[in-house]
Amino acid sequence: MQISPKKVTLITGFLGSGKTTFLNHFIREQREQRIMVIENEVGKSNVDGALVEAGVEEVVELTAGCLCCSLSDGLLDALELVSTKQDQFDRLVIETTGVADPSSIVQVFLADPMVEKYFELEQVICVVDAGLVEDWLDETEEALRQIVMADVLLLNKADTVSEGYLSEILEHLQSINPHALTLSGEGGRFPIKQILETKTAEVASFERRLANVGNRQELVEGPIAAAKGNRHKVNTFTLVFDQPFVLDDYFSLQLHRLVNLYRDQVYRIKGILNVLDYPNRVIIQSVRTSCVVTDGTPWGPNDARESHLVFIGRGLKKEAFEKMLNKYTRKVEHETS
Repeated sequence: MQISPKKVTLITGFLGSGKTTFLNHFIREQREQRIMVIENEVGKSNVDGALVEAGVEEVVELTAGCLCCSLSDGLLDALELVSTKQDQFDRLVIETTGVADPSSIVQVFLADPMVEKYFELEQVICVVDAGLVEDWLDETEEALRQIVMADVLLLNKADTVSEGYLSEILEHLQSINPHALTLSGEGGRFPIKQILETKTAEVASFERRLANVGNRQELVEGPIAAAKGNRHKVNTFTLVFDQPFVLDDYFSLQLHRLVNLYRDQVYRIKGILNVLDYPNRVIIQSVRTSCVVTDGTPWGPNDARESHLVFIGRGLKKEAFEKMLNKYTRKVEHETS
């Protein structure tokens, strides 16, 4: 029997940012769907009015059609349990702890074939506390990684700061992660439909965000962070190649060598490749030491067949990566009439 992978939404965010409040809002707005929740918190968490005890070992049905279980022996064990309940839910939502590095969770969905068979990670959401995000960025690596890994950044508690400060924070978040959809709101209330349209591996969505990034290089420090002497300076730049890549075993090997060699500097690579003599776009994603290449949508007859690669990390030199990757492109002579 053909298995249709269940859609997965990952919710991250530092301590006290409002993840569970947003999760409750998410559930209320998606009542037409049966939602399974993997809760990775210590102690009790309120999910749409029901308390979920940490350490629950089975899937239990809560109100409003929400099914919930909690992580106790690791994500893979929880996913194995959930995979046996495929007919009981429509979407899986994972809420991480406030101090979690989401890259390890994303890596499971990108790199494990058995997980990929049953689940498809649609979007990574990071809930950000408008009043505390600068402090957390100044003090912790985890907060930075949560922001970098997100497809959607939700700047929560916008009503707790001034409009001028809110604008500066939004600008700072967009400079740290320029390819993410960034929204501000209050009380965990955000436009769920718009959020669900922003997908991790959806080509059209990513292309729209790439268009806003452009071919630029930034050293992210921001006006607020600079005033505080923030030690977390992040590089983000986009490489554009107008010549096609030759996607063979050697190139794949070099990609994996690249992410392993720079594993302490490269937080994320995400992009679209134009591959020689191949009709479809090719999507490339890397998280930590995992680099995954998947099939995308076909190129249209009027499309500019260019490769776009976004790099986010620390201490990265754009020219070095550009020179390294240029070795695997092939110049194509265009026919003239």
